[in-house]
Amino acid sequence: YDLFALSDTLLGVAVADVVGKGIPASLLMAICRTNLRQIAPRFGSPARVLSELNRVLSGELRQELYITIVYAVIDTVENEVVFARAGHELPLFSRYDVLSGQLVSEFVGAEGMPLGMVDQDLFESVIVDRREPLRRGETFVLYTDGITEAPNEEGREFSGTRLADTVRSLHSSTA
Repeated sequence: YDLFALSDTLLGVAVADVVGKGIPASLLMAICRTNLRQIAPRFGSPARVLSELNRVLSGELRQELYITIVYAVIDTVENEVVFARAGHELPLFSRYDVLSGQLVSEFVGAEGMPLGMVDQDLFESVIVDRREPLRRGETFVLYTDGITEAPNEEGREFSGTRLADTVRSLHSSTA
């Protein structure tokens, strides 16, 4: 994961996961993070950032290694988040439904393929930006499958449903 200021009112946020293990995977993640920090300030669109990141990383990726990532830009003036998702877990929003007044937690998606999995033309044809309101008091959660797939003593996975329930139950708590 990474957080970095893009300006006084824009915050870049990324959560990624390398499919692969060991030193090659950890080196690939370090290369990914370094490139993301170089590319992100140059483009306003998270989808464009991930497209450029895919292009730059294409020479570093082997067939058995690829990266899933969500990259978001939080705008504190517009009270919104714009994100693009390259094959990563769906972002989770916890907020009050305007009509019912009930607190809801929902997974919100955007199309996209993992970095390094497909050629650049196909990658660019499916990656899109998703714009969502993010008002004061609402929660935006990015995570890896290490959370949702973590087993308990009986071997049952934590799951996305339990993650959403937990986020909703802790909504009024601090981070």
